[in-house]
Amino acid sequence: MAVYPEDAEQLEELLARHEALDHLRVKKWGSSLIIFSGEGRDQQKHARLTELGQDVWGLSLPRHTGSWERTPFVGSMQELVGTLTLDFRVYLEQW
Repeated sequence: MAVYPEDAEQLEELLARHEALDHLRVKKWGSSLIIFSGEGRDQQKHARLTELGQDVWGLSLPRHTGSWERTPFVGSMQELVGTLTLDFRVYLEQW
């Protein structure tokens, strides 16, 4: 298992299909993809997808402490973007 820059591009494309999410960017970090907005000191982390297997990802959300909280949601990248945009939209809003 390996996360590639193309995975980050794919996730950005999936997010861009949703209205009002054009502020979000994606970066690769180890075996994870971090969804963030802003730059430098103003950077905000919104969510993390961690590769668990072939096209299987796990969703984590940021805690107020700066650490990540794993959720029970697992699925394809497209499924997790659906979960984020429907059930956890507040985490994707621009702050």
